[in-house]
Amino acid sequence: MRTFATLALFMLLLGCAQTPSVKEESKDEPVKKYALHGEVLRLEPKDKIAAIKHEAIGDWMGPMTMEFPVKDQSEFDKLRTGEKINATVTVQGPRYWIGEIQEDTTPAPASK
Repeated sequence: MRTFATLALFMLLLGCAQTPSVKEESKDEPVKKYALHGEVLRLEPKDKIAAIKHEAIGDWMGPMTMEFPVKDQSEFDKLRTGEKINATVTVQGPRYWIGEIQEDTTPAPASK
């Protein structure tokens, strides 16, 4: 039993040593930027997260509702629930966040 426990611990440590952290993985990844157009549905100030119902984001993602981290506090402070926004999504490996946030002041199309 002791040999099994030692072997299991060794394998666990070996696996951890070979697995780079997300930070290490993404520092060499290229940075991509995409335009985002959407509506702010919910804000989580503690974690600076904005839930946004958005249109397709370039070739990165289809239209959906998802949570986006906002790195900069002053950018997060610009957001209001129910507001339509334009922003830039920055993607680096598995990490992503929004910035360059502006209210979308484009008038809604007229109904027929």
